[in-house]
Amino acid sequence: MSATAASRTLLEANDVHVWYQRGLPGERHALRGVTLQIGSGDRVGLLGASGAGKSTLLHLFAQLRSPNSGRVRVSDDTLPSLVFQFPERQLFAESVRDEVGYGLRQAGLAAAEVESRVYAALGDVGLPPELFAARTPFHLSAGERRRVALAGALAQRRRLVLLDEPTLGLDREGAARLVEILERLHAGRVAYWVASHDADFVASTCSRLVVLQSGVVVFDGEADDFWRQPERAASYGVRRPRESVLADRLRACGAEGLPSRPSAEQLAEALLVLWHRRSTER
Repeated sequence: MSATAASRTLLEANDVHVWYQRGLPGERHALRGVTLQIGSGDRVGLLGASGAGKSTLLHLFAQLRSPNSGRVRVSDDTLPSLVFQFPERQLFAESVRDEVGYGLRQAGLAAAEVESRVYAALGDVGLPPELFAARTPFHLSAGERRRVALAGALAQRRRLVLLDEPTLGLDREGAARLVEILERLHAGRVAYWVASHDADFVASTCSRLVVLQSGVVVFDGEADDFWRQPERAASYGVRRPRESVLADRLRACGAEGLPSRPSAEQLAEALLVLWHRRSTER
């Protein structure tokens, strides 16, 4: 497990079990003895095949459900913000302004503070408030609705943000903007967990990986330690980042010194070295 001694512990899960339809014909043991810690500033990718338990775990962290056994302990001033996998399931207000500011108003913040946070959050996610604040969320595109949901989470300014498949419905520009947002959150010591099948996005934003298989934590550690073992990733139903796959192919051709997830510059240099070597051998 990644060390959290140097950071404040925000959340702990101890021997957590979750069942769906327990005692019925369709019973499913979704989480099996999960024990994890979240520290301030953590950047965690939550991976696993469909049905592994990723969304269930985020719902536990967000206090949307309780475990059937075990315990989830959240520090007194840490209530996580969760952006659901399908934002249309969490949008309900008549305007984007009201949607993003709903939680703030419920918390009793002054109107001026609510407006300031709403407008700042909309700007952060690339939805200019002068164009989007008065619009109805249900008339927006899927990508825009996802940005509204994210803006609602950012406006809360909480110490832990949970994102379930955040790149679904986002184009390349939207995904790049989300990377920038997560970088700013990290700079402010905000922890985030990203549950996703998008290995390239996770690799670019997360330094720690937690991998679930059939509700069991099968890996919890440094991202590079996981990406450099293709057989293990495949056995857990996890696709590796494109640059890691390309690095493997270059190593098979004789390239040396490439890290588990090389940069574009490192890949280009390795290609150049291989080309030069092949040219001199002719």
